[in-house]
Amino acid sequence: MITENGFIELAYSLVRIRNLDELLNTMLGKIRSILSADAGSIFIHDDDNDELIFSYTQNDSVSLPFKQFRMKADEKSIAGFCAVRNSLIRLDDVYHLDPKFPFSFNNSFDEMSGYRTKSMLVFPINDINGRLIGILQLINKRSENVKINKETVDQAVIPFSADDENTAHSLSGIVGMALENALLYDSIEAMWEGFIQACMTAIDSRDPVTGGHSERVTAYTMALAEAMSNDDGAFPEFKLTPVQLRSLKYSCMLHDFGKLVVSENVLQKADKLYPGMLDVIKFRFGMAKSVALMEKDKETVDELNRLLDIVVKANIPTVLDEDTSTGLEKCVNYTFTDLEGNTHTLLTPKEYEYLSIKRGSLTKEERDIVESHVRHTYEFLVKIPWTADLRSVPATAAMHHEKLNGSGYPFGLEGDSIYIQGRIMAIADIYDALTAHDRPYKKPMPIEKACAILLDEAQRNFLDTRIVRFFIDKEIYKCLDRRDS
Repeated sequence: MITENGFIELAYSLVRIRNLDELLNTMLGKIRSILSADAGSIFIHDDDNDELIFSYTQNDSVSLPFKQFRMKADEKSIAGFCAVRNSLIRLDDVYHLDPKFPFSFNNSFDEMSGYRTKSMLVFPINDINGRLIGILQLINKRSENVKINKETVDQAVIPFSADDENTAHSLSGIVGMALENALLYDSIEAMWEGFIQACMTAIDSRDPVTGGHSERVTAYTMALAEAMSNDDGAFPEFKLTPVQLRSLKYSCMLHDFGKLVVSENVLQKADKLYPGMLDVIKFRFGMAKSVALMEKDKETVDELNRLLDIVVKANIPTVLDEDTSTGLEKCVNYTFTDLEGNTHTLLTPKEYEYLSIKRGSLTKEERDIVESHVRHTYEFLVKIPWTADLRSVPATAAMHHEKLNGSGYPFGLEGDSIYIQGRIMAIADIYDALTAHDRPYKKPMPIEKACAILLDEAQRNFLDTRIVRFFIDKEIYKCLDRRDS
């Protein structure tokens, strides 16, 4: 019989566990120990579908892979009968059941495993309002410490007693409270996960050009963080708990959250000119060529064709060479008069500014707008009342563009003031940007070249050298291939 101190100890050990899998394992193990049960199972009741979910099992005599399944909560099974009646059942031998019971014993597990089920004690788990939330099934009360099978069952197994019933009744309140708390916490986590997943989908939908980026950065970051956390040689000081890993995962999934308020025109700008601008420029060149043709100035027509080729080339976001830059200057200074007597230049000052971008497709002003997404990410996320476990999510999410030498953004942090999780995410973010296959304006970079760029960034004191080398040496970048295989 369990003592009062035993009840207090059990209650304390169970109610402090929030992880559902950990709770089911601990709960079943402790109750089996108290009541000397060789095996046991826990079913969770799905109230919406009135089903029992076979959620956890333990067996000291045989070991077989666990597979979750569902069954109707009706009186055709022992657990279902217990659920429908919401009452405890004590069975001395499930192979010799009283005819009054409407259920039969399913012996498929015994046949498959060589085990022999005999005595059972099955009781409902209710929440504080008496609503059924689960069924706990104890199997084979031991009289001897031997492996139970068909040969040993009669010697090693005895029926559960009336005292065991009373103990089970006493335990049900503690078990119900602990399971209700864990299920509630599990549902809150599932809700958070779903909400954050929806946010990530919205972010990627806002910028279809980089669709899938958040998911890939999350995969790279988590693979790298977990590998580092498990490597006592390279990173003995870096150990992340499951809670810290979940916090990092949420930070990754939300790291581009601020893109939701960045203008789509800027966010999705693939070329230096905005859509439609090149057509206007071509029309203007056509007007200039028409004037030259009327004047039968073939040399000017040829020059205009050459300059238009330069404009088209300049619109592609590559490094601007000197010849192209010179050609653009000629265009912005070239004037002509149309048939109505209006004077035009081949390029307006704004068009010239866009086409003269030295690298990429964005002006400094546009780049500042895009870079502001990280500040917006922080400002939005910091408004969420995160739990103590997840309080670092806003800052971590906003650190993936910080650089060790302090030249990054949005905070200009340097060195160890950048969380190591943020340093990990920065590497994942850059690697994905370099190697992504879904960018229409550039081809994916080969892995070797992308890794070389990461090393160069580390040498320039932008990225953490130890983490970059670990990422490359351990081939963490292959995690997506391993995940898909």
